[in-house]
Amino acid sequence: MYSLGVDIGGSHITAGVFNLEKKNLIRETISHEKIDPYASKEEILEIWTATLRASLKKQTNPIAGIGIAMPGPFDYYEGISLIQDVDKLQSLFGVNLKSELASRLHVHPSKVRFINDASAFSIAEALIGEAAAYDNVVAITLGTGLGAGFTRNAKPIVKDPNVPPSGYLYNQYYKNELADDLFSTRGIVKAYLDRTGEDLKDVKAICDRANREEVARLILVNFGKRLGNFLKPYLNDFDAQVLVLGGNISKAFEFFKEELKAELDFLDKIYVSKLGEESALIGSALLLEDQYYSDLEDTLKMM
Repeated sequence: MYSLGVDIGGSHITAGVFNLEKKNLIRETISHEKIDPYASKEEILEIWTATLRASLKKQTNPIAGIGIAMPGPFDYYEGISLIQDVDKLQSLFGVNLKSELASRLHVHPSKVRFINDASAFSIAEALIGEAAAYDNVVAITLGTGLGAGFTRNAKPIVKDPNVPPSGYLYNQYYKNELADDLFSTRGIVKAYLDRTGEDLKDVKAICDRANREEVARLILVNFGKRLGNFLKPYLNDFDAQVLVLGGNISKAFEFFKEELKAELDFLDKIYVSKLGEESALIGSALLLEDQYYSDLEDTLKMM
C-alpha cells in the first residue's frame, strides 16, 4: 500500500510517494516547487496540485490517500487554513483545503489528511526513526524558527499537564527573551553580530569560521549550552528519554553537541535525524495508516 506525503511551507511544497508496508520513501517520485507566499488562492492551489500530480505520475501504484504537513495555525482535522497576519499564505485563510485538493485530485475528502509540520517530523522519528525504541520522544527543528513535537508511544501530545500548550516551545521565554528569537538562525546570526559587528547571512557562514575563529566557535558552544538549559525543564517534566534534532542548524551539531549533552545528561540519547528534510514527508504519509490516524483524531482536533 502506498500514500503520498506532502510537506508545505510558506515558500515551498515537496511531495513524494511512500511505501506504507516497507516504510520507505520512493525518492524518484519526489517533486518540489517554490511558492510565492503572497500569491492568490488560485495560484497557490494550482502549483500545489501540479506538484502532487507530478509525484503521482512518477509511479504506477494506486495510493491510499494524501497526508500533508502544514504550518499553523490550521484546523488539522477539518483541513481549514487559519493562517493570517503573517507573511505567508494569507490568501488561503478560511479555505477548506481538504475539499479543494480532494476535488482537484479526484480523491475522497476522508483520504486527504493534515498534521502540523513539527508533529509530522516527530511522528516519523517515533515510528520509523532511531527514536522508535523509546516511549517518550521530543523532536525539535532548528532553523528559521524553533519547532517542537512531543510524542508518547509515537502519538503527538498537545494537551497534557507535563507539556507546554499545543506542544509549542517557540513561544516560551528563556531569560526574558523569546525562544524563537534565540534558538533560530536569526538568533545565532545576531549573537555573532553583537560580538563582532559583522552581519553574516546564515549559520553555515559562522560554522565555516568556527574551526579557525574563536568567536565563531564560542557562539556555537554557547548556543548548545543555552539550548540545553532552556529545554531541560520541559524534557524533565515530560520524562523524555530521547531528543531528536532536525532543521538546518542541526548540521552544526558537532560544534555544540558536548554542551547540549552536558545540560541534558538525564536523556538516554540525543541525535540528529537521519531522515533529514524527508522527515515531514514521511510523517505526513504515515497518516494514511487508518488505525494510526483513527488513534490521532482527537489529538488533531486539539492542534
